[in-house]
Amino acid sequence: MTRGTRVVALAIGLGLILTAPASAQLAVGLTGGVNSSTLSGSDADEINVDSKTGGAGGIYANIYLGSRFSAEGQLLFQGQGFQGADTANVEYDVAQGYIVLPMLLKVYFGKLNIFAGPAISWEVSCSVNADNTAGECDSSQSGLWSGIAGLGIQFGRLGAEVHYQSGFSDTFEGVDASYGVWSLMGRLAILGSR
Repeated sequence: MTRGTRVVALAIGLGLILTAPASAQLAVGLTGGVNSSTLSGSDADEINVDSKTGGAGGIYANIYLGSRFSAEGQLLFQGQGFQGADTANVEYDVAQGYIVLPMLLKVYFGKLNIFAGPAISWEVSCSVNADNTAGECDSSQSGLWSGIAGLGIQFGRLGAEVHYQSGFSDTFEGVDASYGVWSLMGRLAILGSR
C-alpha cells in the first residue's frame, strides 16, 4: 500500500466527521466481538482450508444524517486466519492481525439498520505453524481492500451487528485467495446515541 492511499483513506474518514452539517448528531463508542474467517479463491479451493475463529475490537464514530441515514467510520483490530492441509498433507495454522478502517453508510428502519461500504486493512502480525514448525509469513500483503455489508440493531447506547467482509485483494503475493470474514459485534456508545 502506498503512502498516498493511506492518506486518502484517512482523509475520507476525517472528512466524514469534519464536514458533517451542524444539525447532525455524532455518536462515538466502542465495538467488539468475535469473527470467523477463511480463505476463498481458486488457489484456496485446491487445498483443504478450514475457517478460524478470532476476535475484533475498536472504536467507531457515527454521524447521523437525518432520521434514516448515517455515515460511520471505524478503527478496529481484527484477528483473522485459517487452518488446513496442503496437497502433501502438511497441516498448517495461519494467524494474522490487521488494523481495519471500514467506512460505512447506514440506513435505519426504526431500531434496525442495514449498512455497507469499503474497508482497508493493514497487516500488523502474521504467524504460521506448520507440522510443529513455527515462523512468520513471508509473502503476505498489507493494504488489502474489502467490502462490508451487514445488519444491526440499536437500543439507545447499546447495539449489536452481524456483517460479512469480502476481500477484494489477494491476501498473499502470487496466491489467488482472499479472506471472507463473518463478524458478530456488540456496541456501546460513549458519546451520543441513536
